Amino acid sequence: MADGLTDPTDIDTSLSAEVRRRAARTVASVAVDADECAQLLDMLGLAPQEGKGARGAKAA
Repeated sequence: MADGLTDPTDIDTSLSAEVRRRAARTVASVAVDADECAQLLDMLGLAPQEGKGARGAKAA
């Protein structure tokens, strides 16, 4: 873009399963309760199941 800003359509939004797992676990660790956790995960486009599993494990 001419103004020096990144075009939002050019941003790579695909994240590895490990990054998504860590993000979901981080949200769960700071949420005050299950409802807040669910809302925050939803806002980020994450599912609670993504926080499960061992570090570095392959997603099914």
